[in-house]
Amino acid sequence: MPRRSAPPQSLSRYWNKYVGHCAGSVGRFRRITYALPAGPARTWLGEIAQRLDVELDAVRRLAIVGDSIEPAWFRVSEAPAKRIAKRLEAARTAFEDAVSQAAEVAEQVALDPAHSDVRAHLEVLSRQASQLALAPAPPDPEPEPTRRRRIRRREG
Repeated sequence: MPRRSAPPQSLSRYWNKYVGHCAGSVGRFRRITYALPAGPARTWLGEIAQRLDVELDAVRRLAIVGDSIEPAWFRVSEAPAKRIAKRLEAARTAFEDAVSQAAEVAEQVALDPAHSDVRAHLEVLSRQASQLALAPAPPDPEPEPTRRRRIRRREG
């Protein structure tokens, strides 16, 4: 008898927030893409949007792992969950950057479809879109050194 796959897991509020932000960015990216007239820029942005869908799946998988380590409403405290949260925060920022760049491309296409900067922006965006969720988490900031207070002794 074949084993049934588990139903999609619902995530706690903390982890669902990351997935929601990234999914919203992908939706905005697609709306920008469909607003462009048919042509090379729209085709290229459409291909990038497909890669964003793959990256969004990776975000969901990471969020499921994070939720299985520590389901949370507002913050996480366990080191593995914090590491995953940092990675998801970096992905969220990268998805937002992709939307911003797509909007810039769309603006350039609307003003001057033959503009050479459009192609340069598309190439940069294409490279970035293929590794949004898989990028390594940013390193922890260095702790600030503790300051020692000098104690003055009173004489007298």
